[in-house]
Amino acid sequence: MPHLVHLRRAVGWCLVALLATGVLMNLVGFFSPFWGHLRHPRDPAQSRALLDAVAPWAAALSVLFLLPAWHVSRTLASPLARCVVVLMGALVLVADLVFLWAFDGLGDPMVARLVASVAAGYPFVAFIVFIWLLWRGLHVAASSQDAPGGI
Repeated sequence: MPHLVHLRRAVGWCLVALLATGVLMNLVGFFSPFWGHLRHPRDPAQSRALLDAVAPWAAALSVLFLLPAWHVSRTLASPLARCVVVLMGALVLVADLVFLWAFDGLGDPMVARLVASVAAGYPFVAFIVFIWLLWRGLHVAASSQDAPGGI
């Protein structure tokens, strides 16, 4: 039963992390041009002001992806697999920080776009692995309940 509890908590924390990072940033990105126009009507550069101000906080909120990774890792038997899953959750934070660094720190726009696109693609790959691990965990839990002498 603790196996299913960790899976349920992992799904809940994954939804919280997705809402806190993805949905929040999309809402801020939607309202940022309106905010910039209301605050400074004649300056088109101000349309990104709100988005640029919130971007570092979104990277900090990606720490929330460590919680579902930890809960999924609790369902795995191998210590190496547990470490790899938690490391993948931590790399989501690293990918967000690299994404911010690429847009702010690199001088060449082509290299900045390449680094930013790779950094933006990693959380998607981590999410696919997370879904696969959840499916695997539910499959293991279902097969243990169907086995004779199971719960």
